[in-house]
Amino acid sequence: MDSLIKISINESEEQVVSGRELHEFLELTERYSSWFNRMLQYGFIENVDFTGVKSFTVVNNGAKKEIEDHLIKLSMAKEIAINRKRGKLI
Repeated sequence: MDSLIKISINESEEQVVSGRELHEFLELTERYSSWFNRMLQYGFIENVDFTGVKSFTVVNNGAKKEIEDHLIKLSMAKEIAINRKRGKLI
């Protein structure tokens, strides 16, 4: 954990982070989609706490593959990170 997660500004001028970057930063081994679906059980609401987005990754053969990501508001990211440290949520 040498650096922090990149913070972006969404169209509503709110600070957000990539769900996939947060997942990686927290050094989680669970598949991203499973982990994120589990986070939703804690009451986070789409278009309030996060927004779903599509991004691309390069696979082994060099092709691009579309993947699901989420732009997570800082309040949600902080709650996840704090509770991760306390051994909760994650």
